[in-house]
Amino acid sequence: MADPHNYRKVGYSMIVVSASLAAIGLVGLAIGGDVLYADKIQRAKTAHFEECVETGFASESCRPYEVHMKFERCVAEKSLDDESCLRYRTWVESAIFEECRADRDSSSRACQKYEGLY
Repeated sequence: MADPHNYRKVGYSMIVVSASLAAIGLVGLAIGGDVLYADKIQRAKTAHFEECVETGFASESCRPYEVHMKFERCVAEKSLDDESCLRYRTWVESAIFEECRADRDSSSRACQKYEGLY
């Protein structure tokens, strides 16, 4: 069997692996003293969201949350006909299907579409 002579590729792979491990080590050193680093980020984002809820999403920094709030409203109300919910139609239909499947309901008007699928 011939020797494939792929030592160069193996060497480059070893360099990439060692560089990634070094990067992980540097990140560990950078935040190693603060074991609650991610927790602090999460708490700050939660506090910002709560502030946005209190102000009614009035500030410009609260705009990204509006999309998620509209999504949750559309799924909760199961509004398929609302024009503002057309973007979320697939998720709304999925929520309706899951509710029909969980209740084993095939008699209601919304569930008749999915009859025989569960």
